[in-house]
Amino acid sequence: MNDRHDLRPESSLEEVIQCVRDSSGDRKTAIDEYTRLEKDLGITGDDGSELIEEAELRFGVSLFDEEGNAFGLKENEYLFTAEGLDLLGICRFIDWLRGIPRPVITDLTVGQLHQALVRACRKRDMERANPT
Repeated sequence: MNDRHDLRPESSLEEVIQCVRDSSGDRKTAIDEYTRLEKDLGITGDDGSELIEEAELRFGVSLFDEEGNAFGLKENEYLFTAEGLDLLGICRFIDWLRGIPRPVITDLTVGQLHQALVRACRKRDMERANPT
């Protein structure tokens, strides 16, 4: 379902929860604003990227643009753990030898996603009202 919605702060949390359900296929887990996408719902890697893309399409906004990102991520911070298997920790060991720091995962909550979408919708609406 790729219907575009205008996101209003007062009614949008349920819409964001529905978007998360549609993207993840999870119909059983109780989801609220404190639900963590990775730890509570198991959304990682490409699935997380697809969720963000689905939310952007559904609400007609961009969460990542030339000014940065809507989540305040810093260098070496990521929204989701990369998918993959490193059974013996070899990749992590090689990164350690090369001086590459471990990535910092910011476990995004549904509420944080909702807030970022509301801000992006407000920004979009301001740009539409005041084109430059």
